[in-house]
Amino acid sequence: MTLESVVTLARQLNPDLAASVLDADSAAHKVAAAGALPDPTVALEAWDVNDRGVGQRRIGVEQEFKLWGKRDLERSVAAADAEAARHQSRGVEADLIARVKMAYAQYYAAQRAVELSLSIAKRVDEALNLLRLRYGATSVEQQDVIKAEMEAATAEAEVTRLQGETKSAAARLNALIGRRSQAPLAIAKGFRPLKSKLTLAGVQAVALETNPTVAATGAEVRSATSAKELTDLNYYPDVTLGARFVQRPTGNNAGEFLLGFKVPLQFESKDAEQRAASSKLGAAQARSDAIRVKLDGAVAEAWFGLEAIRKAIRIYEQRQLPPARLSVETVRAGFQAGTSDLAAVFEAERRLRAVELELLKLRVEEQAKYAELERLAGGSL
Repeated sequence: MTLESVVTLARQLNPDLAASVLDADSAAHKVAAAGALPDPTVALEAWDVNDRGVGQRRIGVEQEFKLWGKRDLERSVAAADAEAARHQSRGVEADLIARVKMAYAQYYAAQRAVELSLSIAKRVDEALNLLRLRYGATSVEQQDVIKAEMEAATAEAEVTRLQGETKSAAARLNALIGRRSQAPLAIAKGFRPLKSKLTLAGVQAVALETNPTVAATGAEVRSATSAKELTDLNYYPDVTLGARFVQRPTGNNAGEFLLGFKVPLQFESKDAEQRAASSKLGAAQARSDAIRVKLDGAVAEAWFGLEAIRKAIRIYEQRQLPPARLSVETVRAGFQAGTSDLAAVFEAERRLRAVELELLKLRVEEQAKYAELERLAGGSL
């Protein structure tokens, strides 16, 4: 199982992502309805109705028209809202993929930790078996055998604990994909390769350009701007045009035409709407500025964290792991030859296990920090 296959499944099955895509699709469909004319009114009238019948019959139609560019502004608001919804969906997807990447790294690390613990448990069992063979025939004391048995039990318990962590990591990964918690997962094929050379300025520039939240707040500013312009035009009246056909029992039939408009007398209401739209625009602009500042800081925080983790990994790989392995090999060879005691063997094994598990933990943190950088950037780096 590769990370790419897991990400593909998550895009297909995750319900949160599916909901955000449908929300964006719903907002996109509203653009076509924005700025449309209201439905016309068809009227059937009977005039001069008395005991002798109907004096006149009138059939008419009326249509209201929004002038002064109001319809274009309504479409602009809807288009900006649809764009914001689309970027919000991208943000949900970026967040999901980042969490999937982190969960995948944790899942692989848990499997790898089990393998390391099984290897150590196997070596402890070998030492225990050797002690049992030597017990009674050499200088091996019963206390050494008891210590070895206790160490073997500890190693077995550690394996059991790590196997439980593997199941927990698998359940977490399944939940992100959108499957039931106990659905089977194949063995992870390893940590994904990461770019070794990243610059802080480069990542910050990419994030400001492609981050979904920044793009969504930009669209919200455009929507609020158009809405503010629309409230400015509410002081200008809409116009209603109409026509009627007049049918008379006697005499000639005739036609009537209608021109009407709404008188904008409720100035207090319109002033309030204008002030509310101005405040909403100011709030959208402030949020946009705040998002950019926070994004700049968040990228720097993740980048410096990634650099520190990578330095720690190099230290462990170059200065901790080789001597720890050499120590195990040396004391084990001495133990088999009878020149090293049991305590030295177990101490060397514990030290090697601690180094290997800490290095594994650092690699998971490296994957998590890199995934966080990609989430902030809005995509792969």
